[in-house]
Amino acid sequence: MTPATQLDGIELKLRQLTAQVERQRAQYRAVVADNERLQGELDRQQGMVTALQDKLARATSTTSQPAPTAPPAAADTTQQRETIAYCLEEIDRCLDWLHRN
Repeated sequence: MTPATQLDGIELKLRQLTAQVERQRAQYRAVVADNERLQGELDRQQGMVTALQDKLARATSTTSQPAPTAPPAAADTTQQRETIAYCLEEIDRCLDWLHRN
């Protein structure tokens, strides 16, 4: 094998390695961008979960405190129960999403 042939082989290998490195870099950039997008989505979902937990805590504390003068109207109690049920469903949905992702 002549030195020129060996150099051609080395040059070919270097070009292949360079192309492979560029593909790896492009894949890395795509993964980093996807990771940032997912991290933003996770932060948003965690914010929603926190807000819903706070809302649930407020609703729970409101219903657990005795009424100052008269018991709440039936419509108010029904409204609060619907709100609590909705908040619980949203929290469950958010937690399910977080566990899946």
